[in-house]
Amino acid sequence: MSGLIDTFREATLLQCGFLEKLLDLDPKDVVAFSDSMAEFLSPSLVRESARENRFVYGLAAGRSALSLYSFLQLMQNHFDNIFPFTLEDPLQRHYRKGKNLGIVVSGSGETPAVNKYIQDMIDRQGEIRLITANDRGTACRLVGDYDQGSVLKIEGRTKYATDKETRSRLSPLGTEFELEVLAFLNAVFKDIQSRISGVCQASCPQYRSSLEDFEKNARLMVEMDPAHLESWFERLFPRSGRYMIGGVGRSGLVARAFEMRFTHLNKISYWERDFNTPSFQIGDVYIPISGIGNTYEALEGTVNALGKGADVMPITANRSSRLVAIMKKHNRLENIVFIPVLPEYAELFSGDVSTTTWLMSDYTKFRHPVFEINASIFTNSVVAVGAEFLGMAEAGMRRLHV
Repeated sequence: MSGLIDTFREATLLQCGFLEKLLDLDPKDVVAFSDSMAEFLSPSLVRESARENRFVYGLAAGRSALSLYSFLQLMQNHFDNIFPFTLEDPLQRHYRKGKNLGIVVSGSGETPAVNKYIQDMIDRQGEIRLITANDRGTACRLVGDYDQGSVLKIEGRTKYATDKETRSRLSPLGTEFELEVLAFLNAVFKDIQSRISGVCQASCPQYRSSLEDFEKNARLMVEMDPAHLESWFERLFPRSGRYMIGGVGRSGLVARAFEMRFTHLNKISYWERDFNTPSFQIGDVYIPISGIGNTYEALEGTVNALGKGADVMPITANRSSRLVAIMKKHNRLENIVFIPVLPEYAELFSGDVSTTTWLMSDYTKFRHPVFEINASIFTNSVVAVGAEFLGMAEAGMRRLHV
């Protein structure tokens, strides 16, 4: 077994440890966060109509923002009267009078733009929920001193890495915090729904069971075919062309985080749906990330890339998708990575029914996010492999970090 596969497996197991660590959060802290969200999402009828529109502002930057946006999408999918806004929305929304909540994610607590928006929320008397790894940061001070604010700390260092060198090699540039925020928010959402329905348990069993489920699914990736993975890595990294990463919905958030990391690896990369993304050329590689493998945008991008001579290296969970059929037609099946999921979820990722971003089924909206969690872990591990393959240390990647 090669060193690249060793690195992939070690990085994947390390991230499984990150998921496991979330089970050690103080249940009182989980309950406090869950209760505060349940109160906002389903307020007392004595105070206001449950149908009154409410506004959630996602305050975060970089990969932390992408972890948060998955949670905002969950709220929008499940609550018709909740309207989430982000700092990246091309159509600017302005603060509305009435019920407003700012959810802040900041590992360091020292991102100037994020702290500026925290102060704006405070000045306008909106509620604030902060998730951070630094309880001594500016963000923690601002929110902690505010009577409508609360802070949840998720540690940025764990017992699962024995030394700094190991951590920087297998989980460079803060992978841990972003993954833990993504997993925490997706797991706690089940507990929030339970509390809204009147079932309030101090042990947060649905939160815990969701995390255990995420970890079981993630550990399946350690057993992926090493020969196929090594071949995939060796085709992915040694190229001078550009990297085009695609995805929509929650998979799109994973894709955007993955695209950021290619910049850290000193590669020219684009997210497929950016306004400045160029057309495909020979030597480029297109990496669509799609659990179901039938999303219109992924299919269109694949056909377009192949037609212009670019490579296509999909990441999916569906072996019977239209995406796979296209790749088979072009004799490119070896270019596909299939993300494993537990047998009870296999049926969710089967079939060849095409979907679009804006016209999605309830199945797509409410599906358990096992693929997105696994795809996030997989792509993080791929970055660790890429750093080793290209001979890049974390210090060098940090200099390229925006």
